[in-house]
Amino acid sequence: MKRLLCLLSLIATVSSAASFGVVRMDPALASIAKKTSSKRSNKVTPLRMTTPPPEDVVAKSSVLSSLKNNKKLIVPITAITTISMTTIAAFTGHLPGPVVDATAPQFFANLPFGVLFSGSHEAYSPALIYRDLAATIFSILAALLFVKSCTYPVLVGTVKPRDSRKLIHTFSAPLFILVWPLFSNAYGARVFASIVPLLNALRLILAGSSSTTTNNGDNTTGDGSESELAQAISRSGNAEEALGGPFVYCMVLLFFTFFCFTDSPVGIVSVATMAVGDGLADLIGRRYGSTNKWAFNKDKSVAGSAAFVAGAMLGSFGLISWLTALGVMDPLVGLSTIGLIGRLLVISVLCAAVELIPAGDDNWSVPISAAVLSSYLLT
Repeated sequence: MKRLLCLLSLIATVSSAASFGVVRMDPALASIAKKTSSKRSNKVTPLRMTTPPPEDVVAKSSVLSSLKNNKKLIVPITAITTISMTTIAAFTGHLPGPVVDATAPQFFANLPFGVLFSGSHEAYSPALIYRDLAATIFSILAALLFVKSCTYPVLVGTVKPRDSRKLIHTFSAPLFILVWPLFSNAYGARVFASIVPLLNALRLILAGSSSTTTNNGDNTTGDGSESELAQAISRSGNAEEALGGPFVYCMVLLFFTFFCFTDSPVGIVSVATMAVGDGLADLIGRRYGSTNKWAFNKDKSVAGSAAFVAGAMLGSFGLISWLTALGVMDPLVGLSTIGLIGRLLVISVLCAAVELIPAGDDNWSVPISAAVLSSYLLT
């Protein structure tokens, strides 16, 4: 039946074309055509018909096309789902409120929900829940606005992708930490705050999956829902770069937000060293480091390392001072301002040395080194 329908359709198409597009030949041309056709009269070209694709293949193709078109809905749906689930968990008592008596060792106190081991906690009141909910929504919108302000100039050609990538790298995490005072002192507030880097990580996954393969086998930024982000953070135009350093960056921020938050300076120093230190090292090093490369690593420069130390130290000191001044984080006992700056300088110098090691990925090695050093020197 399908073949019969195709045949009827073909006949109707041919007849329609004949009725609208008949061309009359000149007699001389007709004579030439007749002679040519007579020479090829022995060659018969059979009529070949293709079988229409099965209905299940057509349906699958339709579903895939629909999913591709609806990719832009993945992040909003995930945001609504995670925020709703976290809010329900808070209202039903599954997230702890403010800590009353922390008596367990610091190790347990810093674990997610470690408050259950460290002593009693108050109830997560509706006022605190609404505060954390509002802070989460504000942080998500502010993050979208900031990233858009960095990606749009790349789209119009006023900023290079590598500069946009490092601007996002340098400022996104510190700006996020600056809004932590908007969250409450409930222990469960860290769960709300963790939604922000989680959504950014999801955006990077979508950006990395938006690549298309060219005829030469190269992957380029395609027409995915986050293709603008992929183009802005890609050095070479390969969208899969979003799944490298930028994705690790979000995972590190998610880890320290969820595990440390405002409990200790360890997370603050680790994130600031990774973001501000490493970001400024690249921005300054590419502009002023061409004549002062390190002998053992030609990809790094003295100017970049100096910018790393200054950025990591000032970023860490500024964020710690901000959180302690607003009462969000407890002051560091036994450390004066000069003592804090001196220890942050030691941490920054040692992490800059780790960043110079040609082996490994500094997106992992730098924050891990900063966490180990700050755990020893600041707690």
